[in-house]
Amino acid sequence: MIDFDEELKKFYPSLEVGQLEEAVNGADLTDAVDIYVRMGKDAAAAQAAAQPVRDMRPGRRY
Repeated sequence: MIDFDEELKKFYPSLEVGQLEEAVNGADLTDAVDIYVRMGKDAAAAQAAAQPVRDMRPGRRY
């Protein structure tokens, strides 16, 4: 039979877990929503820059 208390005394976390935690917490994690938002802003800015400014004064045709 397994003595869980004895097994828990033998347990210690590996160094890889600590290193992984530092890497994940220090990383800039970008998910798909962030990418879509950035793409939308870039597309809107490009579209706004591409359209000529219209003369909206009365009597002007555009």
